[in-house]
Amino acid sequence: MEAPVAGIDVSKDKLIMYFQGKLYEFTNDKRGYEEIRKILPSGCKVGIESTGVYHVNLEKYLNNEYDVRIINPFILKKFKGFRGKKSDKNDAKKLAELVVSMGSGFVTSDARELTSQWDFVTRSIARVKNRLRRDLVLLGYRDSLSKKNLEEVLRGGDSVVLSEVSFGGA
Repeated sequence: MEAPVAGIDVSKDKLIMYFQGKLYEFTNDKRGYEEIRKILPSGCKVGIESTGVYHVNLEKYLNNEYDVRIINPFILKKFKGFRGKKSDKNDAKKLAELVVSMGSGFVTSDARELTSQWDFVTRSIARVKNRLRRDLVLLGYRDSLSKKNLEEVLRGGDSVVLSEVSFGGA
């Protein structure tokens, strides 16, 4: 017999769980996790969308007793009809349906956190580079991040530039 399946939509403050045709709402804290354990039978498959940091404590709490499957949001986007009508309740139901449709072949990757970190670092680098380019233009330089431009600003060769730069509220 196939294990029962639940889907849990996670946000910062609340959890919406779909289980056996019913929707439940809990707080995203230990009290909410304990309420979930009262409802779900041991060994239940639980689909949870990866939500940065908001799903991590729930995953840790449920992982020993349940077959927890953290689902990458990119997989959800590809799942037929997942993003039809967007709502927490609909998302919880679709998470459960996704776990059922993927069956026992569904494996979550330990590399998902590394992928998230890589994406975050890449976007952060791009933001910093864009800010530097913008600041160089505002200071009268070409928007090139060349070593020459940055060294000239840091060396203090331009007194106008130095008067515009302040460090730590000085």
